[in-house]
Amino acid sequence: ILSDDIFIGAENSFNLFTVQKNSDATTDEERSKLDIVGEYHLGEFINKFRHGSLVMKLPEGEGLNVPTLLYGTVYGVIGVIASLTKEQFDFFWKLQQKMSSLVRGVGGFSHEEWRSFSNERKTSPAKNFVDGDLIESFLDLSKDKMEQISTDLSVPLEELIKRIEAISQATH
Repeated sequence: ILSDDIFIGAENSFNLFTVQKNSDATTDEERSKLDIVGEYHLGEFINKFRHGSLVMKLPEGEGLNVPTLLYGTVYGVIGVIASLTKEQFDFFWKLQQKMSSLVRGVGGFSHEEWRSFSNERKTSPAKNFVDGDLIESFLDLSKDKMEQISTDLSVPLEELIKRIEAISQATH
């Protein structure tokens, strides 16, 4: 459970998905259905979700306090899923789009290909998830590439670095 109306799940094709209650529906049948609002290929088989954090939360008003969910996989990977505000999501989504066009994926895959939700029934582009690893890799780019992305986003480089470091610190 991410909130009262939004739930997260994982399935055997190494994907994550989020679903939302249709609380505004007019009939009981419509209210009983869950709408898919997010899809993302993680590449790991998750077998446990738990509310929590890998870092101690800062006191209220200090730094970012981002709600997080931990997950564990069958191979021992521990990961973090953070619930972002709309403004944070939009900002990091735009950054992700710019990053994916400049950073080469592992094994020749594009970022969009690798993160596309895919199972035996369908394949669709990832939606409503931001890849934190890709976002953090911004800090490893050359100064020229950082400045290019900063210019493309119309965000000063210092602010961009500060926001990435703040979300990174808040989530791990």
